[in-house]
Amino acid sequence: MGAYIRNPHDLNVRDKLNTAFSDPHLRNLRNRVCGPGATEPYFFNDPRPGNHRYLARISFRLKVWPDGPPWPAPPPPPPPPTPVQLRARWIHLLGTLLMNPVSAAQGGTTVAEVIRDALQKFVVRDEATCTAINFDVIHRSLPVGIDYQVDITPNPNSPPPSAYTALIVLVCRQDIPAGAAAPDPGPDPGEVQPPQPPL
Repeated sequence: MGAYIRNPHDLNVRDKLNTAFSDPHLRNLRNRVCGPGATEPYFFNDPRPGNHRYLARISFRLKVWPDGPPWPAPPPPPPPPTPVQLRARWIHLLGTLLMNPVSAAQGGTTVAEVIRDALQKFVVRDEATCTAINFDVIHRSLPVGIDYQVDITPNPNSPPPSAYTALIVLVCRQDIPAGAAAPDPGPDPGEVQPPQPPL
């Protein structure tokens, strides 16, 4: 699609042609080509052998070529986020966006709580049957006012009796807002040390 967008040079030539073929310039050109006392009746077309006219020369004679502002260089892409910035965005998503009681409301609680509860059930309660938990994220439209939801299979409240793999899919209306960041979260009450056990 971008190939069909006119660049500033195209617009510059268009404007020059519009000017050249509008009065008073058009009147002056007509006087030269076809008015009384015309000095150059063959400006556009000369039927005499060997006197062919070329559009490039006509344009040059009319002083029509692009000379407007140079093609603007695209802004340099922002540098990729650092690992620290990526972690801060992730912590913001989990600790703020998914805990919003309005934009992340789900089932009378929040998306963060729904995910946490499912993890508890899949990891602890279904230790003998839940063989793995897979995760995914998708973008799609959501009900008005909702930015995040989560789809979980199987339903954590009615898992199959035999071995299964669970799937937790975060559904987002849009990407994490630019500049979103949060510091590393402090310890939860009653948390057992070390902060990051060697799992």
